[in-house]
Amino acid sequence: MYIWNRVLLGVILLLSAVLLVLGARALKTHQYWREIALRLEQELKEQQRLRRILTGVASPEEIEEAKQKGLIAATLPEMEVAVHELLLRRGPVWYGCQPRGVDPTTGAARVVVPVPNHQIAPKTVFWVFDERLPAQGGTFLGLFEVVGVGGDEGRELQLSPIFSLSSSEVERLRQSASNQTWWSLYQLVPPDQPQMYAEFSREQLEQLFPPGAFARPEDRERIIAEYLNDHKPLTVEEAKLRGLRGVVAETDERGNIVFENGLPKPLTSGKGVFVRQLRDYESLFRWFYRQRAEWTDRLAAARRTSDYLQRVMADAALQQQFRQRDVDYFRQEKARETAERDLVADYRQTLEAKLESERAEIQRLLTENRRMAAEIARAQFEAIRAVEERISQMALAEP
Repeated sequence: MYIWNRVLLGVILLLSAVLLVLGARALKTHQYWREIALRLEQELKEQQRLRRILTGVASPEEIEEAKQKGLIAATLPEMEVAVHELLLRRGPVWYGCQPRGVDPTTGAARVVVPVPNHQIAPKTVFWVFDERLPAQGGTFLGLFEVVGVGGDEGRELQLSPIFSLSSSEVERLRQSASNQTWWSLYQLVPPDQPQMYAEFSREQLEQLFPPGAFARPEDRERIIAEYLNDHKPLTVEEAKLRGLRGVVAETDERGNIVFENGLPKPLTSGKGVFVRQLRDYESLFRWFYRQRAEWTDRLAAARRTSDYLQRVMADAALQQQFRQRDVDYFRQEKARETAERDLVADYRQTLEAKLESERAEIQRLLTENRRMAAEIARAQFEAIRAVEERISQMALAEP
């Protein structure tokens, strides 16, 4: 029995050690799960507090403190207001519209809206875009007006361009419609927004701004640099040196842009975050259409002037032909008159020679006449003297 007592005692000791280890393990497990439970309770309380903050139920002080700590950017009511503002700025949009054909002469198009009862009325103006990515051919197609609604459930719209389209724009419309793409119809021009192209690489921006769209290559490089540096660290001096249009804004200790009166607060020097200048696309498009219409009218006027000048030149050439005939006729007349003049000149020379001869003869005759007159006068004088002498002699002879 002594040995069995020892065995029993050993088993009891062994079981006691096992129970001690299991008890310690259970206590450790309980402590571990207790810590997890306490941590989860704290996280649950924090999540509930954040939920109250997000839903706007918490006090304004708690909401402002959470914003300053960077826990939230805005509450859900504020986000809903921001979303409504974005939707209001964006205006009504119909995505996934299927083009059914484009008139190659005028650019008028037919599209099918994907939803019935769209409530689109005639004379509604749409800014039409190709929904593909820019690298795949997505682009702005033009400004159109709804001139008719028909088709199945009134889903087909007849669109007419408000401004006259060039041949290249009509061809772009035809290619977009023939590639089985989808169009988006915007009632308002999509506004330019900060960081809209922040994720674009340089290659994507170069595809978005092709070289042919700029008169000067330096303008293209400047605009691409503006988009690449948008909302990125940059110094005021570097922005001025590169001619970037925008402001280098001041940032707080967390790197967020500081706003003043709703606008980024600009720095006069030093390093900040570059914010590019936003563009009013609607004004740019309308300005472009006005400029193109003006230059189209000028080109048409220049062509009319050119056609008129061409007709005038043709008439002048015809008049020149007539005048050339007159010139040729008068040249012949001149040659004939010149020949007659030469004959007259020769005859005149002959007459002048005869005249000189006659003048010489007349002079000779005059000289001879003077001599003969002198002889006659001398003879008369001698006769008179002889008569006088005879009379004198006769007078002396009488007693």
